[in-house]
Amino acid sequence: QTTDNMVMMKNSVIMATCLLLLSSLALQTDANSFGPDECCFKFFPKRLQKSAVANFRYTDSLCPMEGVLFLMKGGKEVCVDATQQWVKKIIKTKEINQAKGATNSTTTPSQ
Repeated sequence: QTTDNMVMMKNSVIMATCLLLLSSLALQTDANSFGPDECCFKFFPKRLQKSAVANFRYTDSLCPMEGVLFLMKGGKEVCVDATQQWVKKIIKTKEINQAKGATNSTTTPSQ
């Protein structure tokens, strides 16, 4: 009877070890997922003012919906539909302003 108890205990230890290894592997796989970091799943329903948008960035191409994240001047981020005309206009304005800023910052004053 002692041998049966030893075998059962040995099996329990092996089973617990396997479960521990599997669960740690599952956690590691989840932490290193290959999906995009930020996606838009719902778009802001209203038109935003151009003056309220500080910056923007596109969501990853792996996202299910093509979106743009607008960083508002108050620090809040808002997902908007990249296909909307008003969104395209704001992006174009911001790109022009960024290009002007880059040009101005690289020019040296004449003597």
